[in-house]
Amino acid sequence: MGTYRTICAGVVLWAACAAPAFAQQCLHGTGETPEQTERHRAALTATRTINNIQANHGPERARGVYVRHADLANTPYAQGLQSSMNPVIGRMSLVPGTDILPGWRLTLSVAEGGYWFMIKDTTDPCGFAFISNQDGLIYTAEPLR
Repeated sequence: MGTYRTICAGVVLWAACAAPAFAQQCLHGTGETPEQTERHRAALTATRTINNIQANHGPERARGVYVRHADLANTPYAQGLQSSMNPVIGRMSLVPGTDILPGWRLTLSVAEGGYWFMIKDTTDPCGFAFISNQDGLIYTAEPLR
């Protein structure tokens, strides 16, 4: 019975030490480096841009029809972004299958009357992401740990 308790105590001690180490690997949140803060802000700009494209695509929006990922770059609003002086906008890719920004992946789903999307940091071991939908509110998300 003593060996069993020793093993259990060792597992508990290891888990207690491993949890803070795992939390320290997260790229966003408390302790975020200036480089990661810049990436975080750029992804937030991309998130707002996707909502703006959806909100400004013309009469279809009034009927509850939203733009699919394959068509984002062809909207008049997105075409107007090509002359933007914002360096983040200039780095964005709206092409499906590519990162919207380096290390950030856009997943967009459109249905009748709405859409939702996620821009996820593919370099973050904790899976940080921004999520939004047709209401225009932006949420931060990461998996439960």
